[in-house]
Amino acid sequence: MSTGEGPAGERHASWSELFFDLVVVAGIIQLSHLLDGTSAWEGLVLFGLLYLAFWTTWVCFTVYGNVESRSDWTPSLVVAMLGLGVMAAAVPGILTSHADAFIVAYVFLRWLGGWVWPRGRVVVDWPLAQIGVGILPWLISFWFEGYARYALWAAGIAFDLLVILTASGHRLMQRAQARVERLVRRHGTPRHTLPALEPARPDLPHLTERLGLYVIIVLGEGVIQITRAASAEAWDGPLVATWLGSFVLLFALWTMSLLHGYGGVPKLGPGEPTVRATLALHCLTTGALAVAAAGMGLANEHPHGAAAPETRWLLCGAVALYFVVGLVAAGATGADPRATLVWGVPCLAGTLALGVAGDGLDGAWILWLLAAALCWQIAAAQWMPGFTDRDRVIRSTH
Repeated sequence: MSTGEGPAGERHASWSELFFDLVVVAGIIQLSHLLDGTSAWEGLVLFGLLYLAFWTTWVCFTVYGNVESRSDWTPSLVVAMLGLGVMAAAVPGILTSHADAFIVAYVFLRWLGGWVWPRGRVVVDWPLAQIGVGILPWLISFWFEGYARYALWAAGIAFDLLVILTASGHRLMQRAQARVERLVRRHGTPRHTLPALEPARPDLPHLTERLGLYVIIVLGEGVIQITRAASAEAWDGPLVATWLGSFVLLFALWTMSLLHGYGGVPKLGPGEPTVRATLALHCLTTGALAVAAAGMGLANEHPHGAAAPETRWLLCGAVALYFVVGLVAAGATGADPRATLVWGVPCLAGTLALGVAGDGLDGAWILWLLAAALCWQIAAAQWMPGFTDRDRVIRSTH
């Protein structure tokens, strides 16, 4: 992949950004262990909370690098890598003494992610750069343990997600202007000494490339999971069927996310979602992919006999969430509602039915059935109304 500036001035991920993304590899690997290292529901809840914290922190610095596009952001990038590394290293001990280290690293990085922006910049498409109230519950959680601590983490994450989805860019500019006026009125600060306010807009092609690279990293965790599990087993028919089913499922997820998606988000409509919607859906998409990767690893570790309920629900729940994201994205990008009912709703209903009524099926059957549902979506993309020849050409070039 080319880096830096292309021949026509098109930006691509720089070597610094690719180096920064290495910490995502460590984070996904560590977080996936929560899905098989604790009780089923506790592990899933912890995974969701910590994954959202990790993803939010990564996006803070990714958006900064995307908008600023300067070489002097490298020191901040290195500090962010160290902090994210601490967060990843703390995951195995998150139920004991390492939780405090995770909290400190997360709160510090969220503060740093707002501090690095130049004065006068208002990041209208990533309001968390200006609004850091969501870290307060994390700070308060220092004095709590157990479920109370997790509830505070959930409150902080929920507030941040609400801000991402609802904070108006126009209102952010108005608030920034009001602060400037207060400085002038109350403290007599000369207006010419204050920085001029300007909205900070992302470079969309570069940002969608960065989001797509994140998806590739998460899918790579799936490859690692199934390869590691298969290497420890005797190679017989059930293992080969499970391994091939996992690989086909990964291939289908890659196709839907990147060849028929936008920034790694699966969508079949001809339009493009807003930056805010893309980021929110990217979070759900990559979380679902990470859970699916963990489910594939468990299925390959135990390829003989009926799949454990936890394995079945990790796989079916993750793919069902993936289909929900696709339905939301299709509606947000102008897909024909009738076609959406044909390809989307049956896949979602069938996946949920497989989770409920699939008791007794082995992992290979579950994987192949899920892969078949995704392949139906891939085939539907070729004839869906609104998915024009121009759209196909654009996606083929990416």
